[in-house]
Amino acid sequence: MRKLLPFLVASIFGIVGIVQVAPPAGPGPDFGDQNVSQDDGAVASPSAWYCPWVEAGDVVDTNIVVGSDATVDVAMTLLDPISNTEPTEFLFNMVGPAGSGTDVGTVTRRGESPATIEVSDGPAAVAALQRSDGFLAGDRCAVSVPKTWFLTGGSTKAGTFTTIRLFNPFADNADVTITPYSEFNLDLVAELESIDVGGRSWTTIDLEPFLDLRDELAFRVEATSGLVIPAIIRTDERGEAMWPGTTPSQTWDFPIVTPGLLEPFIAVMSAGDDGVTVTVDVVTESGTVVAAREIVIDSSAPQLIPLSDIAAPPFGVSVRASSPIAASVIAVVPTGDLDSLGEGEEPGVTTTTGADQTTTVPPDTVEVFIKGLAGTVGASTPSPNWMVPLDTLLDSETTVWVMNTGSEVAAVSLLPLSDGDIAPITIFVEPGTTQAVPIDVGIGIHGVSVSADAPISVAWTIVGDRGVALVAGVATL
Repeated sequence: MRKLLPFLVASIFGIVGIVQVAPPAGPGPDFGDQNVSQDDGAVASPSAWYCPWVEAGDVVDTNIVVGSDATVDVAMTLLDPISNTEPTEFLFNMVGPAGSGTDVGTVTRRGESPATIEVSDGPAAVAALQRSDGFLAGDRCAVSVPKTWFLTGGSTKAGTFTTIRLFNPFADNADVTITPYSEFNLDLVAELESIDVGGRSWTTIDLEPFLDLRDELAFRVEATSGLVIPAIIRTDERGEAMWPGTTPSQTWDFPIVTPGLLEPFIAVMSAGDDGVTVTVDVVTESGTVVAAREIVIDSSAPQLIPLSDIAAPPFGVSVRASSPIAASVIAVVPTGDLDSLGEGEEPGVTTTTGADQTTTVPPDTVEVFIKGLAGTVGASTPSPNWMVPLDTLLDSETTVWVMNTGSEVAAVSLLPLSDGDIAPITIFVEPGTTQAVPIDVGIGIHGVSVSADAPISVAWTIVGDRGVALVAGVATL
């Protein structure tokens, strides 16, 4: 399954059908004195969140969810792909603590439309979840906007497609260079240098024409002038996943890497040093497998670390490195199990009808086509407080995952965020474990405010017939 994008002629590349450039938009809203270099977390002050992958059209819809501990005014601005048309602005208020979900299609329905969400106070955070009949995909939106980003977990192997979206919500044009890395080491492409991204616009780059049949892809995205927010979008016939870029860290926590069925990997890349030792601890619901994997990576080649043979799902991981690295989790349908069989199926009956002639009669079962492709970024540092904007669907299960890599039991309170009053949930997470907290569906919960008496890491999943999404939580600073 792959969404087709209407690629336009890109003069900077000199070829056709490779880069989709959104036309210049009209004057955008004035967000005031934004500090785009602020820390990457939920802060007790105004903030602006950037969601590159928002779309609402004939096939795909997007829910933008906001969670806040404070009473806030929210301004949602959606760029318009139609030339000379001003962005659409949608305003609302939340009496905190509260959560709110907005179906973008009820505001505007015009295809791709990256969004900026300005929140007047905090701590607050924003996530965006895309959905269709064939997939679920989404992640937390970005609040910090550095000059240099890293994206890991891409691939253009047979049947898999990767695109990068560069979202520029600011008035000034941005000049951006994408440096790709693959199993062939540094994999330079001249057409990915000095890409011009117009102010209040975006560019979507299909990587298959440049980097075909690469099993592993990672990218360094650098804005030499202006600023952009990059995101990676990966698709195959089983689903779609999208996640934001990050800056490097020596530690990464992933409270959940697969809720089941999907096969998880950690995609890592050195931020510049050679000979970086990467150690992976696998954190299950009953304990930790310390140093379950250990590899050494160089600066020029990304690595994909398999995890499915270490423990049965669900589980999370904690990653440590001797120098800063970029990391993300990828979960795919196992290649050896592309056609999962129905529960209770028995083997077919083989009968002999003559010399060297046999016939196998299949049982009366219904084949189950597993849907799912998921990916997300990790938490660079555990925190005692988290803001987790989330979504629920009637045909899916939403679960919050809390991971405690410390040495003491963590007492954790989870306050559901909705437009009403819902009692908090209290759990105790044993040291070296990850714990699931199911979220009630159909009662308007659009976030969870999490507080603990020890540093923890938090993420959430949504799983259903449409597919699977892994979504990072946001630490409260």
